[in-house]
Amino acid sequence: MRVLIVSDCYPPRLGGIETQVRDLALNLRAAGHEPTVVTATPVGRERGRSIETQDGFPVWRTTVPLPAELPVHPLARREIGVAMDRLRPEVVHVHVGIVSPFAWSGIAAAQSRGLPLLITFHCVLGPWARAGALAGALSPVRRWQRAGAHLTAVSSMLVRQVEAAGGRDVDILPNGITVADWRLPQDWQSPDHSPDRPLTVTASQRWIGRKRPLQVVRAFADAVQAVGDERAVLMMYGDGPLRQRLAREVEGSGVAERIVLVGRLERPELARALNRGDIFLQTSTDDSFGIAVLEARTAGLAIIARRSSGVSDFIEDGVEGLLVDDEPELARALETLLTDRQMLERIRAHNRAVAPAVEWAAVVGMHEEAYRRAIAAARG
Repeated sequence: MRVLIVSDCYPPRLGGIETQVRDLALNLRAAGHEPTVVTATPVGRERGRSIETQDGFPVWRTTVPLPAELPVHPLARREIGVAMDRLRPEVVHVHVGIVSPFAWSGIAAAQSRGLPLLITFHCVLGPWARAGALAGALSPVRRWQRAGAHLTAVSSMLVRQVEAAGGRDVDILPNGITVADWRLPQDWQSPDHSPDRPLTVTASQRWIGRKRPLQVVRAFADAVQAVGDERAVLMMYGDGPLRQRLAREVEGSGVAERIVLVGRLERPELARALNRGDIFLQTSTDDSFGIAVLEARTAGLAIIARRSSGVSDFIEDGVEGLLVDDEPELARALETLLTDRQMLERIRAHNRAVAPAVEWAAVVGMHEEAYRRAIAAARG
């Protein structure tokens, strides 16, 4: 099947959508499909139209000089239309976030040509959902669907938000993961197996406000001080504009000597780091999916996460980890896993032995079914 994938963001930009769109194209190609990505994300200083194929499928970049290399194009609908007319896709798959002008132009270009269209929402809509609900029949979500688009979202939490914004019969189309990338055969746990060995708590996220990295430090400090564990350590992976504020939070935590701000790691390095950890702490309240949590769960870590986020689709409380409702519960859940080694090892053994249901082989099958539905909707 010829699939045209439209996304504002794509590598070398870093983030969940960028990684997932590339991995989707790679896995579609491996399954025998013909994906092409169209994006407004530039590489280096080159601008204009370019096509690259180093991953085995075409990536069309159409870019203009903009501050901060924003993935926006003033003639996006025309540019995406050129790609559609040349490639003649059987289905167009548009990936949208909370602000996605390039992707929105892809929706317009596909619908003006009568092409089968699948739209996947990746980001929490928040006020956008409420605005869509207030717009009623004028909601862009409802307008896209009336014109034949098949709507999907990456989690059940986000499905509810898209439906609140005016969507109907929205399907879950989750992100995927390659288990072998995160579950290393040997180097997956500490070489010290003693029941009282020091434990490693990890966190991996962008250091920005909505990811709440400061709350990771606070929960760790509260937990280790409450249980009197003087050996547990916190390893934080990531980067972002809160780096200096986060460093000050660590300094004032009372346990600064046991917190390491490692910084950002490439995927293979991060996989090795996670495989040496014990517990993964996620503090964001509104992750639409939680790909970092999925990576840690696949690596065999016990998860502590907020129930309100999209992770509740693949983390069952008491099985893959502990789900909590508020910030005080984060610290209490961490206290539990720091002191109840039997529970911790049971969860870690389960996560190590049982692959997550959203492995790419299964997720590609879900995409194939979604594409068939989009084609049927266009014909209808």
